[in-house]
Amino acid sequence: MMMATGKVDFDTHSPDGTNDSGFSARQSFPPDGLVAMSRIAYQNTPLVMEKLRQGVFVFRGAGGNVTAVAGSAGCAVIDTGYGPRVDEIKSGVTGALSEPPKWLVNTHWHFDHTDGDSKFAEDGASVVAHKNCLARLSQDQYVASLEWKIPASPRTEWPTVTFDGAVAIDLGWETLNLIPQEPAHTDGDVAVWLPSANVLIMGDLMTNGSYPVIDESSRGSLRGMIEAIERLLRIANADTVVVPGHGQLGNRDTLLAFCGMLRTVEGRIQSLTASRCPVAEIIAAAPTRSRCGLGRRLCHGRHFRPHGPGSAERRWI
Repeated sequence: MMMATGKVDFDTHSPDGTNDSGFSARQSFPPDGLVAMSRIAYQNTPLVMEKLRQGVFVFRGAGGNVTAVAGSAGCAVIDTGYGPRVDEIKSGVTGALSEPPKWLVNTHWHFDHTDGDSKFAEDGASVVAHKNCLARLSQDQYVASLEWKIPASPRTEWPTVTFDGAVAIDLGWETLNLIPQEPAHTDGDVAVWLPSANVLIMGDLMTNGSYPVIDESSRGSLRGMIEAIERLLRIANADTVVVPGHGQLGNRDTLLAFCGMLRTVEGRIQSLTASRCPVAEIIAAAPTRSRCGLGRRLCHGRHFRPHGPGSAERRWI
């Protein structure tokens, strides 16, 4: 799920006025709630297609980013976007590939990445996902930090092929390397590496221009996000195109800056928790402000709770 849908202002200056050149943005968080805000944006944002490499296309704007990959032995689509826009997305993907995809890969279970699964499956696509993605989609879910109840998806929308270790799908002139992660954004995250095209598809392990939403109800954590990105940075080089779950395309430097932002936030929080500051004081200190943040209003008691060893509560969500 995306973090921010309104205007984002990037700022490369630290509070003392020096240029910082790291990941930074400022945005006010509206009172309507993240899920409602996201749905409105997904419904009204134009769908934009970009060609990344020969035979590789990304569709942005109608939910999570959707990537289409052509191959001589069948085509693939990674994620399927937001429900009311699926017909538009599906038409664009099939047009770009000149045929319906044979494979559909989910990077995780959230609605803005999986709503179109059944529509693509109707045309013969095999839906492939982490086994925990199937577990989440097939049962009712509740994300307490967002006060968000999600009913189980219909069986027609469930993945039909699941895995929990590295998997490769041969498309002929391209290979989909599916790289499952330890719990990070969720407990069913999968990055997709296209070695021939040199494209790394992150799902919501990365959002470009906004904070991530880390789903604690699915065992997500800030530390897990950092560790997942650090592993994936080893794959990328200076020429790699990085496809985030939301936002514009990036590269290795973009991914490194995003990881640096998360490390900075974590460091600030760890310093405060080491001093045994109450949660209220940690929130008041606004550890995501200035170089790292989209504004103080994002982090309040329902969205931000530290917990773990040595503290009654020390998880970051």
